[in-house]
Amino acid sequence: MVTKDLEKRTLLCREKARDILVSYQKGRNPIKPPIRIESVAEWMGFQVIFLHTVGEEFSGLVSVKQKLIGVNGRHHRHRRRFTIGHELAHILLKHPPESHCTAKEIALYNSEADECAGELLMPASLLSQWFPITKSLSNLAYAFDVSEEAMAVKMKQVMHSGSVPADVSAVEKAFQ
Repeated sequence: MVTKDLEKRTLLCREKARDILVSYQKGRNPIKPPIRIESVAEWMGFQVIFLHTVGEEFSGLVSVKQKLIGVNGRHHRHRRRFTIGHELAHILLKHPPESHCTAKEIALYNSEADECAGELLMPASLLSQWFPITKSLSNLAYAFDVSEEAMAVKMKQVMHSGSVPADVSAVEKAFQ
């Protein structure tokens, strides 16, 4: 039963990401990689601020009231992009502030936000179009402006769902 609930929540996370990208795309050219995640945040009414005086352990935070997303400006570009997607996901999924959550809830909400961020940055629909052309994990990661590790995780997920032909060799090589 718990597994079924988690599967439903995971599907909801991906669906929320797809819905926001569809809404964002209306009146614009079709979405193509890399997803302009800062532009999506701005379109949603949020200002992204890069913080350069925070510690390495800090990745990001969101203030819904202030309409701000703070991101560690010292992190690699790929990590900053994922953090923006992660913080947007907390908004889309209507997660409560961490101060109102148990440690178990925080872990669940962060996992859901990661799932949603992955779909925001690497939509399965675009991966299914681009994978047959590139057939290279590193080329896909470069095109989507994400880390190879993030792309490998996403490709495993997409191939498991049957959206992309199951040529697992490129994904397996990324983990060697």
